[in-house]
Amino acid sequence: MHQALAKINFDKDVAGLNDILVRKSRIVVNAATFPVLDLTFEHRLPIRLRMGCEQWSEQPPSVELLDPDGTPCQRQMPGGIFHAGPHPVVGRPFVCMRGTLEYHTHESHLNEAWDQYRAVDGMDLVSIALQIGNTWRRTFP
Repeated sequence: MHQALAKINFDKDVAGLNDILVRKSRIVVNAATFPVLDLTFEHRLPIRLRMGCEQWSEQPPSVELLDPDGTPCQRQMPGGIFHAGPHPVVGRPFVCMRGTLEYHTHESHLNEAWDQYRAVDGMDLVSIALQIGNTWRRTFP
């Protein structure tokens, strides 16, 4: 995909991350400049998501799970969509959820191409991030 088009797609999606949503969702925006969307979800056990969006929306974002200081997450992965890994392609813990590069490149999900989902409501960058962050919060009430 052409980088200019990926940036246009990224900027359009990230525009949905407005001040009201950020406050209501208790999110800290660490970076929202193409090609990285980096958000911390405030919680008793906060989680930081760094989403690499170099080819958005031709490819889904790659999602890194981080501690709030930006280092790799040291917590035990709880299961569900949060896997200790290592992922066979990226070699680290990962989020196994539709809409993430790690899901669509995992050998268990090769039959679920990103193209099947990318135009579906809820598969924009902000919605994907919110799904992951809210699942983390529900996992650790």
